[in-house]
Amino acid sequence: MRAIITFIAAALTAGAAAAQAVTLTPASPQPDASALTPGLAVEYAYPADIKWLDDAEGWFDYGSEAGAPLIGFDYPDTLEGEKVLTSKQSQQVIARISGFIRFDEAGTKQLDFWTNDGLSVSISGQEVYRYDGRHPCESNGAVEVTAPEAGWYELEAIWFQRAGSACLLMQWGAPGEDLGWTPNEAFAH
Repeated sequence: MRAIITFIAAALTAGAAAAQAVTLTPASPQPDASALTPGLAVEYAYPADIKWLDDAEGWFDYGSEAGAPLIGFDYPDTLEGEKVLTSKQSQQVIARISGFIRFDEAGTKQLDFWTNDGLSVSISGQEVYRYDGRHPCESNGAVEVTAPEAGWYELEAIWFQRAGSACLLMQWGAPGEDLGWTPNEAFAH
């Protein structure tokens, strides 16, 4: 499955015009590595029906429950009926994800997210990716970000799964190069 996704990603981004890279701001102060836990924190809401990110974001005003941490953005296609991420349900799930992403060196990277269904990702308080609505496991195209220095950067995301199968994946790499799967060790909370 990941080989197919990699092939499709290359095809989608091959002819895309390069957009201006978003310059990120490192977390300040940098978190102490000994105080961090691997993965990303997540809390869940379980609406009756969800179709759009704007609706998903509002559900947390009505309450949520903490879930087991995510290992990262490493959740390939589930089969219909399988629980999604670390939630207790397979459908009608909203996840609010938070933590840090680590860039080991300064410079520009391409980030590509694969999602089923909607996903909004912010790094350093700036939305860097948004793919709204209901759709199969696919990308909305890679984005470029510039990390001015190596270190940890705050990450927040809202993701929802309405019905059927689900996925949440991330690839990264240098501009113009093939993207690889983002290692789970790049995430902490």
